[in-house]
Amino acid sequence: MEVHTHTHTARKKWTHYFWEFLMLFLAVFCGFLAEYELEHVIEHQREKEYMRTMIEDLKSDSAMFETNIQRRTSRIKMIDSLVTLLSSPAMDNNGNDIYFFARNISPPVNIFPNDRTIQQLKSSGNLRLIRNKNISNSIMAYDQMIRQALFEMGDEVEIRSEYRQMASKVFDTRVFHKMTATDTISKPANDPKLFTTNPDLINELIGRIQYFKKVHQAQLVTSKKILVEAKELSNLIKREYHL
Repeated sequence: MEVHTHTHTARKKWTHYFWEFLMLFLAVFCGFLAEYELEHVIEHQREKEYMRTMIEDLKSDSAMFETNIQRRTSRIKMIDSLVTLLSSPAMDNNGNDIYFFARNISPPVNIFPNDRTIQQLKSSGNLRLIRNKNISNSIMAYDQMIRQALFEMGDEVEIRSEYRQMASKVFDTRVFHKMTATDTISKPANDPKLFTTNPDLINELIGRIQYFKKVHQAQLVTSKKILVEAKELSNLIKREYHL
């Protein structure tokens, strides 16, 4: 006779399943918290790195705008002197200065802002990493001021072109050519005469010069505002991020 042995498996209590579920849940939840915290740490590190490069960009821009302010201030003084000399009865005796000022106000005064950090923040969507809304808004306001300054320079390009065309009718361009024989603009030494002393043409030239002055004045005001904004934003970032 065969003997059949029956093995009975003890049924686990419901509390055992509950604890298994709880331990699994806690493991998953803790893993999620660790990953969440790690992501935040990485984002905070990226945020701080962005602010470091932003300070570098602002430092570069500040130096550029300080130079721009100096150059435009100098140009305005030259323009005033040139208009005074062109309006003077002794114009023929001041050819050296007239030609020197007339040629020196012609080259462009360009600005090339360092916008690497702003462009990275905008293009990658990482502007959200900046927790301080005051800093975030200030960065966007600064970017808008820069873009406005660059946009306004379009008028300067057109007015400079009109001035150059008019200057070629009044001045002896051969003298200009000799003045730019090197990489600097040299001052004549023999009081060269104007190509024409036609009062109508000289009057029109002075009109072009006045428009040129107005552009320099507008850019000078804008540059001073941007310089102040750049320094204030840089100080704000340093205080907030302890840099």
